[in-house]
Amino acid sequence: MFHRPSELLKDKRFKARTVIQAFGPGPSNGRISEEASQSGEIIITLDSDFLKLHPNPTTRIIIVDGHPAIPSTIKQVLEAHLDHMLQLLMRARKVKLTKGGPTVVEK
Repeated sequence: MFHRPSELLKDKRFKARTVIQAFGPGPSNGRISEEASQSGEIIITLDSDFLKLHPNPTTRIIIVDGHPAIPSTIKQVLEAHLDHMLQLLMRARKVKLTKGGPTVVEK
């Protein structure tokens, strides 16, 4: 059973970790963004406001816009569009993923 995006990425042989694995409970968005920027990791979040308070121009982020956030639906959308999202992140820093597919988010 699918529980989180990190499991899908690990199944596809990507290195992935959850925020709790990386920082423990309760880190700020700014801390998460800064660490991802320094390590080169991609943030996957359901929070569309993630970078509003702590924008970091070098952080790569995938915003999954799938409400309601049903794990099986998120898994299907991520699996269907993972390669395209990664291609987009080579030229953009922020990608929004919906059931219809990924799009680059400007600013």
